[in-house]
Amino acid sequence: MLLVLVSLLKFNHSDMRNLLLLIVLVNLMTACQQKPADAQAIDLQDFVVQDIPGSDMKRATLMDVKGKIKEEGTILNGRKHGLWTIYHKDRDIPASIGSYVNGVPNGPLYEFAPYGQLEQMRGFTNNVPDGRFAKLKSINKIEEGTYMNGILEGNFKKYYDGTEIVQQEMNYKQNKLDGDIVYY
Repeated sequence: MLLVLVSLLKFNHSDMRNLLLLIVLVNLMTACQQKPADAQAIDLQDFVVQDIPGSDMKRATLMDVKGKIKEEGTILNGRKHGLWTIYHKDRDIPASIGSYVNGVPNGPLYEFAPYGQLEQMRGFTNNVPDGRFAKLKSINKIEEGTYMNGILEGNFKKYYDGTEIVQQEMNYKQNKLDGDIVYY
């Protein structure tokens, strides 16, 4: 998924946001739906809360004093449930987009720089890191690896800044270095 996303980001930058948003939404809709541990209900005092017709879910929106949206998402029983977006201060650009079930991260989480570039993507299952993760800077990977139920597992790579050239490569087994670190 990361390679597809990075290659798409390198092509047409004018369509990049629409394409990235489509990829994010498809991933969020197919997010893991395992039953997570319950989380505390969020304080909705400053949110505008609206019923979603035909559903027990509600739409929650938090705005600043100027009327710009700071956070928005859906809630169920007072907890984040479904897609949740937090925006950069003074910008209409998302700082993060994530999937929640019963108030805890469950599925993909994407974090963005103030100008919209993807900075980090990772997955969660019941608020525990799970699946592939990647950190990026100016569309180039900085590092990537895989978590399995909160434990670093398998191949992990670090890249030279501003390039896609591998700087270090190592393997992890049960969160411990397994073998040598290879430097390039």
